[in-house]
Amino acid sequence: MKRALGLLLGLLSALALQLVVFSRLTLAEVPVLESAAANGDYGVFEHAQLIPEPWFMWFVLGELSHGADVDMVAFDYAAGEPFRAMVFIPGHEELRSFSPTLALIGPGLPMPDNADDLPFALPPGMGAVVASSDSTYHYFDVFTQMVYFPRARIEITMPQSGRYYVAVWGRPVGMARYALDIGVRENFAPHVLVRYPINWWEVRDYLRWGHLPVVIGFPLLSVVLRWATRRLRMKDSWREWALACVNLAGFAAVLIGINVQQVSYADMPLITFSVLGLVMLALLGSFVCSAYFLTPLREHMNLRDVAPDDCFVWVNGYAVHYTDEGDRHGVPVVLIHGFAASVFSWRLVRRALSTRGYRVVAVDLIGSGASARPAEPIYTTEMQARVVLGVMDQLGLRQAHVVGHSFGGRVAMQIALLAPERVLKLVVIAPEAFATGRPSIARWVSVPILGYVLAFYSTLPLLVRSGLRWVSRRHAWITAEVLRGYTLPLRVRASALAQVWQARSPKDGFKPVPAHLTEITQETLVMWGDRDPVFPPGDGERLRQLLPRAELVVFHGVGHLVHEEHPDETIGHLLRFLTQ
Repeated sequence: MKRALGLLLGLLSALALQLVVFSRLTLAEVPVLESAAANGDYGVFEHAQLIPEPWFMWFVLGELSHGADVDMVAFDYAAGEPFRAMVFIPGHEELRSFSPTLALIGPGLPMPDNADDLPFALPPGMGAVVASSDSTYHYFDVFTQMVYFPRARIEITMPQSGRYYVAVWGRPVGMARYALDIGVRENFAPHVLVRYPINWWEVRDYLRWGHLPVVIGFPLLSVVLRWATRRLRMKDSWREWALACVNLAGFAAVLIGINVQQVSYADMPLITFSVLGLVMLALLGSFVCSAYFLTPLREHMNLRDVAPDDCFVWVNGYAVHYTDEGDRHGVPVVLIHGFAASVFSWRLVRRALSTRGYRVVAVDLIGSGASARPAEPIYTTEMQARVVLGVMDQLGLRQAHVVGHSFGGRVAMQIALLAPERVLKLVVIAPEAFATGRPSIARWVSVPILGYVLAFYSTLPLLVRSGLRWVSRRHAWITAEVLRGYTLPLRVRASALAQVWQARSPKDGFKPVPAHLTEITQETLVMWGDRDPVFPPGDGERLRQLLPRAELVVFHGVGHLVHEEHPDETIGHLLRFLTQ
């Protein structure tokens, strides 16, 4: 809660700082819609729309409602500042003959020859520059993805400082809409870049109506379809495919609906978005296909390539790898690794315990390390616990101390619930104790095709270093040798596929750990890092209160990988607990 509050305060502070720093820029690049003006028109002089930042590019939108209508915007300019204004007409065939007149009015400007023909009286002390054009060439604007007919243009240097006005008038033709481009340079402040999509949509929506039902319709259809498929109890895989098809069709319809409705010169936006669509599809296709094509290059190793010690046993028809070190007549200690790890993560603990006379057995869980990776929905906590018990049976271990980290801690507690007579003492390090289901990302990983793509890229060996640094708070232990040890199992065949089937598997068996914690009666040592980013450190105290015979040790300045970041202290507490 404190972290969330601190993050919220930080975001609010950053926003306030941005508003202060960019206070003079906050209106740049924002279209000024005519509906915001008094009486639906900009008005003349006293009702002119004031533009406070004229030195940035503005895209002012207007519409001449009738022959006597004059739209006017006002600016405050200093002498010597450059000025540029140009009228653009939406590229519809009915507007081809629409050519409004553009005028700049202000101090220091010359008196026009046809001043009497102006639809308004010039204020005292002001002159005007008037321009018109019947040009019919086409201009394609990348920002709005629209074709325009450029019309009148004015470009001068302001002769004096003061307030200037830009007026647009003319005989309406059709819908008589226009865009007035005013300013001298673009503004790329952060808030402007963030708002670009909104501006784009406002411009599109103002200049072209009729596509909004298409845009709104498909998201609504997606919501209705989701509700209907749940009511019909359709299979998850079919439901996901149906929703994916609807959303894809909606995306395509939006692209078509907002771009091919051009009456005039429609080929340009159609070609532009066709090329854009092909590029996006090509990138998406290469992203998806690469996950399948690159799999043989990355996952090229057999189980025995990773574990040349040839320590394998068959449990329920699956090959399970283990290590067996120390005195064969010593008290057995079974070590169970966490998610995305292997027996390698116990190397320091294994060495320390074996030199103290213990028989140390570390097990690679199904789907990890050098153990089998079955493509079946069997990756439950109960199944993993029975795998460890099966290894103990194969090695003739009737009882043992059981030590588990993270998900391995959950498996260790599951063993204590399923076979309490076989657990001497229990040690759990930052265990996954209270989760009742798989994380939300598992829903996506379980989706056909998409799930495998996500699993493949999330298990990239290149991400191992950043992943270890994220879950840790001390990084000195992350050496090249350590990276190789954590990365090597990812090169075993079917590693990414195992993640998909793990996401599709139920979380627990008939005796879920969170609901039966109070039934664990063994002496238990709970170790936790106070800066654990995976499971909140507060779960340690909560677990200590639930377990009847538990002891809690908290390490300061340590993350999730307690036995890697703080090995000496971890081993010291472990030996003390096992021998007391």
